[in-house]
Amino acid sequence: MKKSDFISLLSRNLKDYNEIDINLSADLIQKTIVESLKKRNRVEIRGFGSFCIRDRKSIRARNPKSGESIELPKRSIPYFRASKLLKQRIN
Repeated sequence: MKKSDFISLLSRNLKDYNEIDINLSADLIQKTIVESLKKRNRVEIRGFGSFCIRDRKSIRARNPKSGESIELPKRSIPYFRASKLLKQRIN
């Protein structure tokens, strides 16, 4: 499901709100999660899951085209963990 599909689904189910308001709300939620993760705060949505940042250490990799060895720097990646309730609803 793409973001546009999600907005359309919400606007069909929430007749009191127009699509522009729903789009702005979805953008605000996404922006808030990103800003919180930038500050390295954990975001927990009860019944859905939690987002956090995990650090990856630097590694030595190889360029498959040239065979040259390169050093990939330390980086942070977003991590999502589904809640127990979400797992139960899916299965």
